[in-house]
Amino acid sequence: MKLKIISFCLLCVTIFFSCKKEDLSDGLDSGNKPNGSLPVLSKVMIDNQSAYEYLYNDSNLLTTEKSKFDFTLHQYNIRGQIISSDYYGNDAVLSSDAQVVQAAMSSTDWVTSATGVKGGTLSYIYNDKGQLIKTSYSRPVTTSSEYSEFTYSTNGKISRQTMYWADAATGYIDYSYDSKGNLVKEILYNLPSSGVAELIATTQYEFDSKLNPYKLSGKILIPGENTNLNNIIKETYTIHINPDQGSDKVLVTQTTYTYNNLGYPVTENGNTSFIYK
Repeated sequence: MKLKIISFCLLCVTIFFSCKKEDLSDGLDSGNKPNGSLPVLSKVMIDNQSAYEYLYNDSNLLTTEKSKFDFTLHQYNIRGQIISSDYYGNDAVLSSDAQVVQAAMSSTDWVTSATGVKGGTLSYIYNDKGQLIKTSYSRPVTTSSEYSEFTYSTNGKISRQTMYWADAATGYIDYSYDSKGNLVKEILYNLPSSGVAELIATTQYEFDSKLNPYKLSGKILIPGENTNLNNIIKETYTIHINPDQGSDKVLVTQTTYTYNNLGYPVTENGNTSFIYK
């Protein structure tokens, strides 16, 4: 069981950095939008406190994600494709010293690129069709290669993400979609040295019929938050256990929203608010 959880954490590092911040919501100022342009998410409030903030360039492409504990910078090419994301964090929250962790949790200062510790850079590579075919993650503390490669189904959707460490495949994720393009299922497999894939976890999603604010601002093509048309209202996460070791572990998370007149979420689960500009 512990080995499977560790494997899951290692295999999903790319997903962790690219698909963060699941618990979000907002309020919209729908006025003064030039030429009927769509709103973009600018802030997420949790319990009336700012939790996440977002900055954009003149093309409304997301350039900066800010929070108390991490900071992300995105860069784009002239085609508007995201080419790299730099991640910074507050190492104090990972300290083995409880007092250091408590001080970090209590601090009102937010991480910036100047004050945070750079955790790494995620780079994106595309083919001549504009399809994402590879992401590569580089860390300051290791020289081992860490990357993912993507394959596509006949409908042009990413069907599999294969993860590599030191040029050896360590696992893969299979993706399934509904008719609207929402990611409805992802299945994670570990690839041990035997070469026989081991089923680690399955995540299934259900959606509302409203608009997902993260699809507007992101050019990240890894399936999930930035590619879904609609908002997740139910997530069923299953950790698969060898029958000799016990039964599968299932965690179900349900989410409720209220919406503005444009069909975007304005609150989530009663304590989170989306702020648009």
